Amino acid sequence: MASALVGCPYQVLTTIHPMSASALSPPYEAAFAALPDAAFLLDDTGRVLACSLAGARSLGLTVEQVAGRHCAELGLQPQAVASLESTRAQVLASRGPVAVELPWPTMQGAAPHAVLLTPLPSDGAAPSRVLLTARPLTEAEAMYARALEVEQAARAEMETAERRRSFLYQAMTTLFTHPPDPQGMYTLLAHLAVPDLADWCLVDALEQGPWVARVAVASLDPTQQERAHALPPRTEMHEDAPVGLLRVLRTGEPELVPAVTDSLLRAAAAEPAHPALLRLLQARSYMIVPLRARGHTLGAVTFVSSDSGRRYGPDDLALAEDLCLRASLAIDNARLVGESRRAARAREDLLAVVSHDLKNPLGVVQLGAALLTRGAAGKPGSEAVAKQAARIHDAAERMSRLISDLLDWGRLEAGRLPLDASEHSAAALATEALESIRPLAEAKGLLLQADLPPESLRVRCDRGRVLQVLGNLLGNALKFTPLGGTLAVTVTARRGEVDFSVRDTGTGIAPEALPHIFDRYWQARDAASRGTGLGLAIAKGLVEAHGGTIRAQSVPGVGSTFTFTLPVQGPGPTGAPPPGLAPPNL
Repeated sequence: MASALVGCPYQVLTTIHPMSASALSPPYEAAFAALPDAAFLLDDTGRVLACSLAGARSLGLTVEQVAGRHCAELGLQPQAVASLESTRAQVLASRGPVAVELPWPTMQGAAPHAVLLTPLPSDGAAPSRVLLTARPLTEAEAMYARALEVEQAARAEMETAERRRSFLYQAMTTLFTHPPDPQGMYTLLAHLAVPDLADWCLVDALEQGPWVARVAVASLDPTQQERAHALPPRTEMHEDAPVGLLRVLRTGEPELVPAVTDSLLRAAAAEPAHPALLRLLQARSYMIVPLRARGHTLGAVTFVSSDSGRRYGPDDLALAEDLCLRASLAIDNARLVGESRRAARAREDLLAVVSHDLKNPLGVVQLGAALLTRGAAGKPGSEAVAKQAARIHDAAERMSRLISDLLDWGRLEAGRLPLDASEHSAAALATEALESIRPLAEAKGLLLQADLPPESLRVRCDRGRVLQVLGNLLGNALKFTPLGGTLAVTVTARRGEVDFSVRDTGTGIAPEALPHIFDRYWQARDAASRGTGLGLAIAKGLVEAHGGTIRAQSVPGVGSTFTFTLPVQGPGPTGAPPPGLAPPNL
């Protein structure tokens, strides 16, 4: 309403002659009393020195009855008194007039008025008196004031909502980018709440058994944080706690107390820890919000207002609940990640122990089988002995491969599979893999084919691991290709990568099974021999560890083709390196 007040005719009174100790000199007293609107002359404490007749009539009093009263005793509403006092102080400090719109008391009740406060000079010194004039707003001005009030309220609500969104976004970003450590997140949560939501923030977590442990504390004044150490670090759960932390943990419902009163402290006397906390932290208002995730209560957060004097309301509780919801998800995720890592380490340790304990007796079995085969030559019954020794040897070899597969899978899942990367010829890798299965293929009457690139095409890889992938694919093809079939290996270069393809003319893979062949523990139903079901899953992990991809195509009754890619390293098939290619960091 400042624009409606600027033209107030009483601004001319700023030219009044400097005043003496009396309220008004006689020449001005009659003119002041006859002013058509309410006018009051206030001293430096806010007391009325002089009043116009219109001003006295608006209050239902005489001029004599108004004189000597403080402006807070003129019948104004408490909010209007606070606004008037702050404006009067502003006028005396700035030495300039200030206009405000206030509900001013009248014979018919409070009505919107344009109130102008003007400092009056006093013998060249700082102004010590203020002229207050109150003029009823016209209908148009009142409508404008109401519209302005609505606009300001809407703007304030939008600003509050924006601050809330910004706070929650920052909190969520901070929590979910923090390393997955529950204790660190508890501490982070407490410090996120101070000072935006609380003067004190305490985080308590449920432990195994009937205990609650305080896991984090944050204070607006770090020098006062030692006070929190006087509180018990652990509390035993009680089923009958009427208020406070234990009730929130038991029910899973938040608790909002706008004002801490003596009656509340008496009601909480059954659980001494709660009133002791409120007294120690000098709490004036508090909220306790549970931390819940996947239907379970993880703990609770206590927000305390003390020195700031703020009183919590429903909006504050809603914001605290939003914060705790996000924090609960982050803390629960961190706990799950920790459990997963511990389980992976335990599994890897178990596999290491099992492999170590099995490989020694397995070596003895393999050595015994070899000695049996060698010692049976030329002796009666040697053919049967040799046959049984060969079976023992094959079984031991299969057990050794199973152990290796389990160890490799454990390392892949833990992300700790070592790769010894160097440059190798793509053609040489394919040739070596083919030669390793040639005796078995020829024994089964299979035709081996190869379509290989020049030796200049090189890849950067772990030679042993790539041969493991090729051996796995060729071994599966050999197993499922009938007598007289064909196995083919093709190596082709594309822009920036090399494709290794293994094709067979075997039984093929059913369409419904094809999407699952790289899943761990998957096996074909008609597999001739049983393994861990990890072979193709390990092959996929090894290829992806090199920065490549693997895929499969199959037509039942016609055959299957498995293709994996590796990045090119060095000169391509044309002798020039592919543009923009950088060697992978292995």
